[in-house]
Amino acid sequence: MTQRVTVLIPTAGRPRLIEHAFNGLRVQNFTDFEVLLVLRPDDVETIEVVERFRKYLDIRVVFQKRRGLMEAYNEGINSAKGDVIVFLDDDAIPEPNCIREHLLTYERNNVSGVSGDVIPAYLVNDVLNPVESSSEVVGFYRETEILRMIGDKFWNRPLEGQEGYLAYISKAGYSRKNIHLMGQGVVSSLLCMAANMSVLNSALKDFRIPASFLKRGIDFEQVVGWRLWRNGHRMVFNPRAKVYHVRHGQTMSRSHGVKSVSHAIIEDELVFYYLFLEGEKLSKMHRIVSLLYNSLVHVRKVKENRRYETAILRGILFGNIVGLKWLISRKIRGSYVPTQDAMLK
Repeated sequence: MTQRVTVLIPTAGRPRLIEHAFNGLRVQNFTDFEVLLVLRPDDVETIEVVERFRKYLDIRVVFQKRRGLMEAYNEGINSAKGDVIVFLDDDAIPEPNCIREHLLTYERNNVSGVSGDVIPAYLVNDVLNPVESSSEVVGFYRETEILRMIGDKFWNRPLEGQEGYLAYISKAGYSRKNIHLMGQGVVSSLLCMAANMSVLNSALKDFRIPASFLKRGIDFEQVVGWRLWRNGHRMVFNPRAKVYHVRHGQTMSRSHGVKSVSHAIIEDELVFYYLFLEGEKLSKMHRIVSLLYNSLVHVRKVKENRRYETAILRGILFGNIVGLKWLISRKIRGSYVPTQDAMLK
């Protein structure tokens, strides 16, 4: 394995967590990599942690110039020196063979991107306790075989060319996962989670993660994966490349309050409008059926958890209102930017 590697980690005010991530990187079987940390200049405590770990790791710091998680990723990608960029969350602890598995996957499969598994875990007195037989990659998808078959026909059918993908974009313009492909080894997939994925630096040349509608980064991995796929690149999911994602009640962008849930759904809805504006061949029929199905599912659940389910329904409605504004603005050559809409404040 002769490829140079950059491990890219954006972080914001979480020195205790980044310390655990660094400890995971210290014990990697493959050691020829740089750690590229993107953080704010005023993050003094994290800088102190960096100084302590410089004797163990080749760490380079980039101070973030523009606010926002997507801009942190863009600045990191532009600064990466490695042939392979491994994306790692600041609260993700890689298994010792994680980076090695990423690199072996490139050698064996002739691909441009690799996703690994993300296992939820807790830190109890600084001891890692994984949640056994669990994966965040497909953690929110629970469907029966019959429902999957119906969904594949009417609302979850993949874009042509993404059949048999673990992570894919549906014809309705949604990011979706095929949970029935888990456990089948290395499979084709768009990028899954930035907590554990990698991309050839050359494949990201002149590419910027769109920040016009991705504020919290919901589904940004699949958006990047879609762009790579459209440019002719192939990606896979390798379950042997594992990280443990620490559950701790903090998050850089994807918090779980009612307002944040609504904002997350808005971004999920806006993927359709982004892809449509980029010229992807989506299906209006699948979109309408999917919207009706999703809305009815959550209407039925309102009695179980009124605040949470109402937030989801609000996100579906607001997401499509913002999306229509975006379409109209583009049509009249306006300057409307979704992330600046009051509905996303």
